[in-house]
Amino acid sequence: MRTTWAPALLLALTGLASNLTYAADGTACRTAHGGTADTREIVAALAAFKPLLNEQQQKVLYQPFDYDHAIRWSNLPLGVVPRNGLRLGDLDAKQAAAARRVFEAALSACGLKLLDEIRLADDWLTAYDKRPIGWSGGNYFLTLLGTPGAKTPWMLQIGGHHLAYNFTFNGHSPGATPLFFGTEPIRFEIKGASYAPLDAQSGAMSRLAAAIAPLPQARLSGTFTDVVKGVVVNGAPGQLPTGGTDTGFPMSFPTGSSDRGILYGALTPAEQALARTAIESYASLPGAAITNPLVAAYESSAALAETYVGYAGQPDLSARGSYVRIDGPRIWMELVVQPAVADNTQLHYHALWRDKQSDYGGEIGH
Repeated sequence: MRTTWAPALLLALTGLASNLTYAADGTACRTAHGGTADTREIVAALAAFKPLLNEQQQKVLYQPFDYDHAIRWSNLPLGVVPRNGLRLGDLDAKQAAAARRVFEAALSACGLKLLDEIRLADDWLTAYDKRPIGWSGGNYFLTLLGTPGAKTPWMLQIGGHHLAYNFTFNGHSPGATPLFFGTEPIRFEIKGASYAPLDAQSGAMSRLAAAIAPLPQARLSGTFTDVVKGVVVNGAPGQLPTGGTDTGFPMSFPTGSSDRGILYGALTPAEQALARTAIESYASLPGAAITNPLVAAYESSAALAETYVGYAGQPDLSARGSYVRIDGPRIWMELVVQPAVADNTQLHYHALWRDKQSDYGGEIGH
């Protein structure tokens, strides 16, 4: 298949993400070298990046940290939902290399690999983009909300089709979310190399679903066509959607015990270990300075005692509508199987991580 290669993406592939082998559970990814998300390192990388940009590029890169700008992320392609920020496909080689150093500072090896491979999946889709709706590895954006520094709150956004990293620094709470990721196709090949961007997360969620499938309480009712707490999308079947940003924030979440799945405490030790692995497969995408306090909060004894896991459809994720969720006092992680858009005989994944307390660092919408 003929593929269009964005210069910035070619640079990305010369880095660590193209040279590592990743176990299906993400173990190698979590232990490989990656960024720490230390604020000082990210700010230093941004300081080196800024002088390489012209006045107009700096103007679009830096935006106010407010509700209207923060919620402007989406899982939809650029032709459907315009983005804030600096388009990565417009960067020259020096700018792209400097942007890459920002990504390397903020993202773990897992998160960097996911960024690269989701962009590659979009390049794979370009041959099918007849409308066009903007599939391209170049149509990903870097945006800064507020003033990067060590004291006042600010956000780093990296995203495009099927990807939204929203990291908040110096907020009320450690801010990794909302964090959306997906892939179409699920698996693909470019230039003789094979990729499966969500292999770690889909594998972890599928193994969890298979383990709890014999337990009647674990099955969720209803039909799942997308992630439940994603962006707000309007539209009729067969037409391009409208909306597509996080206008539903702040979200309401299920309460009580009805139809939330089965409690973590009712699982066997082996099943509980699968639940923790699934949590960590999502939470390991930012660097450790963001990840570690969040995992500690999600996996505390008190939090796990109130955490539910549930599924619908096929535990092996082999059919549309298959769905897996982890739902705790703070944590909300979900994965759903949808028909593919380019070829609706195939499938693709959407996944979402939200934090009920610290979306956007707890800085907006409350």
